[in-house]
Amino acid sequence: MTVIDEWTGRHAHALRTALRLTNEAFAEHLGISPRTLTKWRERPELVPSPFLQEALDTYLKQAPPDAHLRFAANLGLDQRRVPIDDTVLVQLNTALGDLARALARLQTDDPERSRTA
Repeated sequence: MTVIDEWTGRHAHALRTALRLTNEAFAEHLGISPRTLTKWRERPELVPSPFLQEALDTYLKQAPPDAHLRFAANLGLDQRRVPIDDTVLVQLNTALGDLARALARLQTDDPERSRTA
């Protein structure tokens, strides 16, 4: 999980977009005006009050895993990828094998069709 030592407007904006909340909804959750969020976006170096730092920490901790990934991506941070389930890997490998066989058949079935196409 990404840990923010000191929140800035840049971090808050990244969290809001990762949570897919409007300015109004996020401002309401934080107990601030939407104008404050706009100010943070316009001046990303601004540092919120200690009370808001704690509130932002809480929202980040409570965010679902996909929001954590979006948050890190919004900040340009390297994050480990979510592991793919083995079942999905088997299905992908099967689909790739089927596609490769279909392509091979198309290429060898009718050589005349390939030349005229």
